[in-house]
Amino acid sequence: MSGIAKKLAIAAVLTLSASLFGAPDRSVFSRIKVEPKLEKPPIPSVSNSPRNLTRIAVDPQWLVVRVTFHPQLRDGATYLDGVKMSIQALFPLSRATDECGMFKGEQTFWTICCDGKTHTAMMFLPPHLMQRYVYMADGYSGVHTPQRGSIKIEVTFTDSSGRELGRGYYGVSGSAAKQSDAFDRLARRVLPQCVIDGAFWERDATPWRCMAPDQFDLVKPAGVKIPDAPVPPRGNNVVRGPKRGNRPRSGNNSVVEK
Repeated sequence: MSGIAKKLAIAAVLTLSASLFGAPDRSVFSRIKVEPKLEKPPIPSVSNSPRNLTRIAVDPQWLVVRVTFHPQLRDGATYLDGVKMSIQALFPLSRATDECGMFKGEQTFWTICCDGKTHTAMMFLPPHLMQRYVYMADGYSGVHTPQRGSIKIEVTFTDSSGRELGRGYYGVSGSAAKQSDAFDRLARRVLPQCVIDGAFWERDATPWRCMAPDQFDLVKPAGVKIPDAPVPPRGNNVVRGPKRGNRPRSGNNSVVEK
């Protein structure tokens, strides 16, 4: 092999290594799936509940956003504390134009175990806000319930230092980079006065708060400071992932993504 060929081969190897091992932290939370649904809230059964009261929300359906993700091992740490999940949802202001509004919300998890398994998080948009803001440029002659296809959603996970861990989308297609670009283009249509911050609620603030709490990561209560405790090392333990999909390689301290 000539000297030039050797240099080209070495450069190719270095480029491949950079693409495999120099990837941004959004791979730490892999296979993020965002699923929005319109659902009526669960109604607790109580003997003294009031009857025949006027319904304030015309359509009682909430926008329920279910997010599944797989936290992978990073830097040998078993847990990640203070992970923030931020959600942005684009909604139409009118059926006649392409102008949009944006619902925003976030929640912070006390701690998440990096075990490679499927984790689930949920955020909820009350029907009163959809009734107030969706299609508001068209007036208020009817029920303002959006179709799922008209909602575009971006969910972003960041660690306690603000570094991105992963990102997922609903309503935009393509690779991760193309989805990000497509969402950013749509977000440019958002009118500044139509950005509704704090619109998405945590599960504990909704009628879903009693739903199988052991199936969710612990959300940090507002005002609570997470202690700066030492991060427990993984050591030689093997993180077991789901039955299908990516599995950690035994005998080392990292989870391998293919």
